[in-house]
Amino acid sequence: MTPIAGLLLAAESSTALGRAVQLVDVAGRPLLEVVAERMAAWADPLVVVLGSGAEEVLDGANLGEAVVLIDYDWEHGLGSSMRVGLDHLSRERVRTPALLALGDQPGVTADLVARLVDAHEGQVTVPVYRYEWGYPMIVDRSQWDRFMSRGFDPLDIARAHPEWVTEMRCDDRIPRRIRVEADIKEALTRFGAP
Repeated sequence: MTPIAGLLLAAESSTALGRAVQLVDVAGRPLLEVVAERMAAWADPLVVVLGSGAEEVLDGANLGEAVVLIDYDWEHGLGSSMRVGLDHLSRERVRTPALLALGDQPGVTADLVARLVDAHEGQVTVPVYRYEWGYPMIVDRSQWDRFMSRGFDPLDIARAHPEWVTEMRCDDRIPRRIRVEADIKEALTRFGAP
């Protein structure tokens, strides 16, 4: 697979869930630990951006060799965390594209990422799940400054600039994000955990 940096956005709070979504149990391990381990197989370097409950998450999840950053402005949404992560990658002089993924979306598979990387030809590559854009997405190094300067949700930036986007169509349903208790069983069943 083409070299790619990984940016795992896991800073949002999970108020509707009532507990840290990053620590939801997946076969005896915290969700974020499992997602980060899986993503580390695809991405180098891997940067995990935490925010809400960062200390609790760091105490409860082993993130391996990932670089862990704290977004103190996490309440401003995914764009703030994206900015923190891309800024770090820029300062580290990373030159590969970045795969932006969500820490509460366990259904992202190696096959999906491989297809996304293969489809990446230009500035931004977004999967289209039955006519709906979603995550993960790839942002080419040439676009990082533009994305950081806007600071909005990365998908909203891409929607505002469709001329930057290569779409990768897939027949899959969009991988479910874990937001409430009802999401856990369905998402983890599709993820392959008991």
